[in-house]
Amino acid sequence: MAGNLAPGKLAGMARCRVLAGTVIAALAAALAGCGGDDAAPTTAPNDTTIKTPPPAGAGGPRVLLVGVDGATYAQVQGALLRHELPNLAQLNLVPTATGGMPGTITAQPPLDAPSWATVLTGAWANRHGIEDDTGSTALQAPTVFRYLRAAGKPGLQQGASTSSGTLPGLLKAEQEAGMLDTLVDCAGVDSCVTQNAMRQVQSGYGVVFAQYSAPAQAAEAGGFGNGAYATALAGIDKALGELLGAVAARRQGQPGEDWLVIVTTSHGLDATGATTTVPTVENRTAFLATNKSLNGALAKPGAAAPDTPADLSALPTEADIVPTVLAHAGVAPDPATTRLDGSALTTATAGVRAIGASISQYNDAITLSWQNPTEAFGITRVLRDGVQIASLGPEARQFTDKAFNMATGLYQFNYTLVRNNVPVSYLAQIHYVKPVTLAPTLLNGLATYFSLDSKPFADAKTAATLGPWVAGTDGGTLAADNFSGQSLQLDSRVDSYKLAYNAADITQSPQFTVGFWLRTDCTQGNGTGEPILSNKNYISGANPGIAVALFGSCEIRFNLGSGSGKRDDINGMKVSANQWAYLALSVDAAARRFSAYVIDPVLGVQKTENKAIANTDVTKLAGLGTGWGVNDDATHNYVGNNPGSLKGVMGFNDLAMWTRVLSLDELKSITGARQPLSTLNP
Repeated sequence: MAGNLAPGKLAGMARCRVLAGTVIAALAAALAGCGGDDAAPTTAPNDTTIKTPPPAGAGGPRVLLVGVDGATYAQVQGALLRHELPNLAQLNLVPTATGGMPGTITAQPPLDAPSWATVLTGAWANRHGIEDDTGSTALQAPTVFRYLRAAGKPGLQQGASTSSGTLPGLLKAEQEAGMLDTLVDCAGVDSCVTQNAMRQVQSGYGVVFAQYSAPAQAAEAGGFGNGAYATALAGIDKALGELLGAVAARRQGQPGEDWLVIVTTSHGLDATGATTTVPTVENRTAFLATNKSLNGALAKPGAAAPDTPADLSALPTEADIVPTVLAHAGVAPDPATTRLDGSALTTATAGVRAIGASISQYNDAITLSWQNPTEAFGITRVLRDGVQIASLGPEARQFTDKAFNMATGLYQFNYTLVRNNVPVSYLAQIHYVKPVTLAPTLLNGLATYFSLDSKPFADAKTAATLGPWVAGTDGGTLAADNFSGQSLQLDSRVDSYKLAYNAADITQSPQFTVGFWLRTDCTQGNGTGEPILSNKNYISGANPGIAVALFGSCEIRFNLGSGSGKRDDINGMKVSANQWAYLALSVDAAARRFSAYVIDPVLGVQKTENKAIANTDVTKLAGLGTGWGVNDDATHNYVGNNPGSLKGVMGFNDLAMWTRVLSLDELKSITGARQPLSTLNP
């Protein structure tokens, strides 16, 4: 018979291929979809005939999912206002978002394959694995066909007829696994899609997926304004009318059937009608239209197209389509096993929306955040990989998970938030850095310790006092620290602080270490410098005593002096602006050596160890003998004595002094544990 066909007819047949078990079956379906024998059956794997439809009255849920490439929300809205799409106008149309959330693990390019993968799996690319249109990667997440087949609902045949070149490759494995009974590759011929989808509806299929591409082809060829695009949209609407007519006929003949109809698009297009990978609002705006009522808290039919990323993030997403289909089919996802990134849009109750995740500064905790679109009638449960780890109040919008017991490495966790008994999942990723344990030896020789968590500040060892130089003039306030407590934020423009000893001066010990956390914006640092901690008259570094000071470009300098021009210095270490860094100075007066350390979260460990005290008389390290100036020197007049120096704000936390030299490992335990010394109960 093929030998009698004209070459054009043969070319049309070549474009319409049925992915089936044999060449004969494929040719028969191609003829049916491309103007051949209308009586030819649609094929299923290893089967060239459609199974007998269920008897009248069998009823049950049915799904018609219509996908359209290139039908942008703005263009569709305009055509509806001009009354050019009468069949689509019968449905509830809402804008939706695709592309995941830019800058996060869920981000995916607004391309055909990743977008259709989300429509069919209810997941973003970090789950389904499709990040481009090359077809080089197989789907890594279950499709809606697999979910329904596994649940035994609708319990009937499932079919797909596609025009896009990307979808047959995505769905081939589902057909081979028996999840799809029929997969027709119409190779760009939309009329083939309509004919095969109508046969599937008429034959009693439980799920029918019909996907079109004419609007995308028209937009790519000539943009939106040359008439071809409007014609393509009208053609899709006409095809939709035929499919809706087939659904109506099924319902008339089978009154027990309950049909969910969803029409959606893959992704938006730019102003020229082109598909690009840029995650603009235009490219990431899709739409959903359905014959069912939508939960008004989740979706508002007829809403304006989003203008900003914030507007877009408040919309339903393509990941909501699979959960909506499952809800219609009566399939309730198990919170312990669900991997769906969306939730149903047609149910009366709503779970959480717009889940996001952030990683802690030290890569040891994950903070989840979300929106609550409706009131809750109970708790919000948090599951990690199927195990409940928290029970939160109904108004909670954030949860931090840091209860990890694992080695340092890259990990992914599936979190599920269950609110109003609706589970919604999020796949988070963390390059986890296991905290170390505070060295218990840090209690050895601890002579002074100010946790700085509350005012008035008290020394846990009662060996010193800390407060304003001038009573009633307090430049210190409490601010959040780098743990979960408070710290001293000291503004020397109001007044600096003084640390005075009640007992022996630590600097007169044969060995001693001073250590503390510092945060600064570095604005006090200039060529003249500003003391961070000093027990001397710092008009000259050669004066007797000790100074730790901030200079320009966030440089930290450590200085010992004993008068008569005698001094020793360690310079050149730096801190990162507005970050908590740990500073330590150790002096071994007996061995005449000193060490300085800056452990910065960005710059890492900087150290000079066991430098010889070549010039300084170590018996004079007590300086003025009045204690230490904090954000000042021991004269309480550093700025006055040093024209050009600057006053300002410095942050201090966990200020401690020991009567011994600490090892680098002990100091690393302080920064690595990310816990205050108070957890050791000094």
